[in-house]
Amino acid sequence: MAKRFTDTEKYKKPFIRSLPGAYKLFWDYLYHECNHAGIWIVDFEIAQIYLGNDFTIDKDKALDLFNSDEQRITELSDGKKWFIRPFIQFQYGELNPENRAHNSVIQLLKQEGLYENNKGLIRGLQGRKDKDKDMDTVKDKDKESKISKIYQEYPRKVAPKKAKEKIEIALRENDFEFLLDRVQQYAKCANSTEKQFIPYPATWFHQERFNDDPKEWVAKKEDNHVIDGGNW
Repeated sequence: MAKRFTDTEKYKKPFIRSLPGAYKLFWDYLYHECNHAGIWIVDFEIAQIYLGNDFTIDKDKALDLFNSDEQRITELSDGKKWFIRPFIQFQYGELNPENRAHNSVIQLLKQEGLYENNKGLIRGLQGRKDKDKDMDTVKDKDKESKISKIYQEYPRKVAPKKAKEKIEIALRENDFEFLLDRVQQYAKCANSTEKQFIPYPATWFHQERFNDDPKEWVAKKEDNHVIDGGNW
């Protein structure tokens, strides 16, 4: 039976404290279930049996939680294995090839491409966090495209930088399709209104006017005195 060091202060650390209960237990499970080089053969079916059905876990959510502020898990072999990055430092400190126990760990790390002679444990591996950065780039471009599309549909195009900031905030809580549809509806209501009576787009989104009843837009148009809140 393998014996390993445990950290009696771990539940006081922000990372552990921030985890949902099921993932606190799962993180602890990984430290016990991985081999002595910190490599776990991914098997969520078995993990779920050991943790219990009342502690439901999900692979993608686990990776997001564990790698939220630093990379703690590196996926190997197309996701079939996980390397628990803090494991080595906590259990052994700096690996010494002259130490028989350490040498066994080093050989396993070499098999996975995690260790090089004269360099030690490789820190710069591309893992999920690096891949997520690439995905974030794509998401950012998609977000910018959506923001621009909504802005272009608004019937008064002024202060675009501030307007797009408010549109971005609105997109955090609302679907793109919903906002686009509401702006298009508003544009139809305002198409014969003089520009000076149409609120700045930043004002309209800041005040969440997209949630108004369209009848209010028509009423304000007919009153011809739409209040412009200025540059929010």
